[in-house]
Parts: sequence; C-alpha cells; structure tokens
Amino acid sequence: MWAVSQAVNQPGGLDWSRARFHATGGDPSALKGLLRSGDILVNSTGRGTLGRVGYFSGTPDSRVAMADGHVTRIRVRPDVLHPRYAYYYLSSEPFQHYIYSALIVGATNQIELVGERLSSAPVPVPPIEDQRRIADFLDAETERIDKVRAARGRTKALFQVKRERIIERLVAHERGASDGLVPLKHIVDAVTVGIVVTPAAWYVESGGVPALRGINVKPGRIDATNLVQISPEGHLAHHKSRLKSGDLVVVRTGQAGAAAVVPPEFDGANCVDLVIVRPGPSLVPRFAEYLLNSSYAKRRVAEFAVGTIQSHFNVAAMKAMPIPRHSMIEQQRIVAEIDKAIQPIDEATSRMEEQDRLLAERRRALITEAVTGQIDLTTV
Repeated sequence: MWAVSQAVNQPGGLDWSRARFHATGGDPSALKGLLRSGDILVNSTGRGTLGRVGYFSGTPDSRVAMADGHVTRIRVRPDVLHPRYAYYYLSSEPFQHYIYSALIVGATNQIELVGERLSSAPVPVPPIEDQRRIADFLDAETERIDKVRAARGRTKALFQVKRERIIERLVAHERGASDGLVPLKHIVDAVTVGIVVTPAAWYVESGGVPALRGINVKPGRIDATNLVQISPEGHLAHHKSRLKSGDLVVVRTGQAGAAAVVPPEFDGANCVDLVIVRPGPSLVPRFAEYLLNSSYAKRRVAEFAVGTIQSHFNVAAMKAMPIPRHSMIEQQRIVAEIDKAIQPIDEATSRMEEQDRLLAERRRALITEAVTGQIDLTTV
C-alpha cells in the first residue's frame, strides 16, 4: 500500500518517487480511508508546503494508497462539484489566500490546517457544465505549460551533469595533490554540529537570531527562504553552533552532503542540524565548497550515510573524509579555473530558472483567472 505524504504532494502533481510503500496483512482494499480516483489532497502541515493541493488519479502500479496524517483528503460529490474544477479552485490564489487567513492554527513554526474548518470553506458552484469547461480548458493549458517546464528541467539537468563533471575533473583526488590525501580533520580548525536537541523549542517569530537549516543550504549557496529565528537565550545556550563568515555548512539529513560557504550576511547566525566545518589556514573555503559538492564527496557521503528513509551524515564521517592536500596557491588556482569554466553554465541555468518562474507564475494566474470568471469560456 502506498502512503501519500506532504512530500509526495508536489506543485506539478503527485511525485511517486517520494512515496513510501508499506506491506499490509490481509486484503488492503478492505481498509478504511483508501484514496479513490478524483480525491483531492491538501497538505495540512509543513512550513512552505501547507495548503499545497494535489489530485489523485491512481497509483503508478494500480495498488491502493492512503494519505498520511499530514495530508487532508477531500472527496467531492460529482453531481455538485466536478473533481478537476474543485482541484483547480482549491489551487487558485484566492483560495490559497483564504487558507492562510482563515483556516490555519498554531504558532509560526507549527502551523496546521484544520479539517473541520476546511470542510466549511466557501466554494463557488457554477453549473456543472461550466465547471467541466473550466476543468477541460485548464487541463489543456496547464499541460502545455507543464510540458515546456519539463523540457527545460531536462535541459537544466544536463547542464548540471556537465557542471559536476567539470568540478570533478578539477578537484577530484585523482589529480594527485602534492601531499596525497589526508582526513579533513587535519586541515580544518573544527568540525562540529548545529542544534540537534529540540531546536523548535527555541524558535521565535521575531527579534531572534537567524538559524540556518538543511532546507536553506543548497550546493554552493545559501537560500534564505523559510529561514527561522531562535531566541537570544537559545543563541547564547548554543555557542558551539554559531557561524562565522567563511565557515562551511553541510546538510546532514535529506540532501546529505550539500555544502555552502557562510556569506558575510550570516556571520554570527546559528544553525540547526547542520555539520559546521571551520577551515584552517591551509584550506580555501570555496575550494572546500567545490570539493564537498563534487561527485567524489557525494560518493563518500553515500558510503558513510546512515538511515533507511533519509540518509544521515554525521560529524565523525565528515572528519574522516579524505581530502587532497593542495597548497593554498594551487587551491586558489583551481577555484579560479572552475569559476571560469562553469560561469556560462550557471548563467544559462539562471536564465532557465527565471523562465521557469515566469511559467509557474503564468500557470497560477491562468488557474485563478479561469475559476474566478475572468476568462470567457462559454464558447469553449
């Protein structure tokens, strides 16, 4: 039986690669709460994912599925609401705004959608034939947009492979450092870890200290989206996890191994459940960043990661990672060579990301315009 979670419920549809399969005793089709084709799924928890809407039309292998406790299932009466029309209306900007203004409860870091409130939410109910026309129109138009975005995504993936191969060629240990390979701990000042014990107990809405988490660390950059703050008291209590400009932060769980140099604007910030690498005088931070994001380092992370559902990389494994011992001058030369080689790739990728953002924006606007009557579909 498939378990549909908030991770499965993605903006472009249900991502079954993120789903989990659970063996069940007896006949799974006899279980209560199974999903049916036409069910609408709404994420009911999760910072950044709450309110995300998905449409269930079946599993990839025709086996049964259930939604977990973080997803609310909506089953409409098809004689009153066309399921696809309902899906699009719940995805529209007016309803998403309504979710955040009227339906959520809890503190900022633990917000959730209450099913009882959702069931009483107002939904416009035009004639069923008009609903069908709206759904058919949006099915066709969003499919066109999604195909373009998917094609751009494939091109972007190819660029990423090329980028990784360039970095691998220039930083890989096979190049032969003058002093061979040494454990990372021998060429850094410290390797430690961010707050791991009940970090949410220190979260505050404002007036606190920024704290980076795994979702903020992307390969080679810091993404401040969904940044949390911890209280001044929490910051004082966790001085070992305070960050300095030039430190490297490395993801431990999920996208284990992704690394980025801490920029000046996050000097003095704190972090949650990240490995912190403080380079010594013989290690150039950006060389270390390129190395830790290379295919070589990813293989090492995969080798030493633990955990069956989410890979988990620990401090001991980071300290033991073999690193090529180049001179500072050689590291700086390699960084400059990589920068020059990947610049056109990064520029092309940035343009594609902007185009994808505009397409996603157009998709959202189209849905809103159709379900709110801003587009005349009477002749469609």
